[in-house]
Amino acid sequence: MIALSFEVIAGVALMTGLVALVFAHIKNTQLQLQLSEQQNSLYALQADVSAMCASAVNLGEHLAHLEQHAHLLARRQDQLEMKEPATQNYRQASKMMNKGAELEEVIADCGIARGEAELVALAQRIKKAS
Repeated sequence: MIALSFEVIAGVALMTGLVALVFAHIKNTQLQLQLSEQQNSLYALQADVSAMCASAVNLGEHLAHLEQHAHLLARRQDQLEMKEPATQNYRQASKMMNKGAELEEVIADCGIARGEAELVALAQRIKKAS
């Protein structure tokens, strides 16, 4: 009877161990599938981050190019603004001299130097002579 009980206990222990082993194998398989899914998600996220980084670099380069272009345009605008008033002054001086204004009056009204006013007067005389 003791031998039978020992065989029964050993059989039950063996069956319990076998059932535990089957459950452990099932759980291991589930965990491996879960790990595989998480790795796939991780690879997808890494690809997304790489694409975003590449886009950020391209965007940064494009932004730098636009900033350079904006600075160039600002410099050109400044140059044009600096040239335009002087051109207006010379045009006004030329019109005044055409109407017979004196050199001193042209210098005072147009805000140009004596040498500039004399050049405008000379240009007017050459224009009239030709």
